[in-house]
Amino acid sequence: VPLPAANRLKGSYHWMNERAVSLISLPLLATAFVYGSHPINDMLMGIVLPVHVYMMFEQVLTDYFHARRWPIVSRVLKYSLVAMAGLAMFGAWRINTTDVGLTNYCSRLWNANKKIKKEEQ
Repeated sequence: VPLPAANRLKGSYHWMNERAVSLISLPLLATAFVYGSHPINDMLMGIVLPVHVYMMFEQVLTDYFHARRWPIVSRVLKYSLVAMAGLAMFGAWRINTTDVGLTNYCSRLWNANKKIKKEEQ
């Protein structure tokens, strides 16, 4: 079985990039919890969180649907993962630019059930 060509963006660099994205997302989430909604923070979360999810699911696909064993399925899943990450970023951009922002949107979703129960009483 031939070994894949060496690539700077894979291997240890990939692990380092995953950890960097994880570390970047922590202050963004903490800022959202402490200060609430802010347009810059919401926009950064709309970029960093889909990238974080993309990188984690890419590892799952690499581990369980390896291209040597599943060549067509692997390619289809990777392209659909890229499409979903792009759609998630576009959706976050739309929420941030035309609606209340990601932080307020998540807050509304979190408290929606409480509001319905309060109205029933």
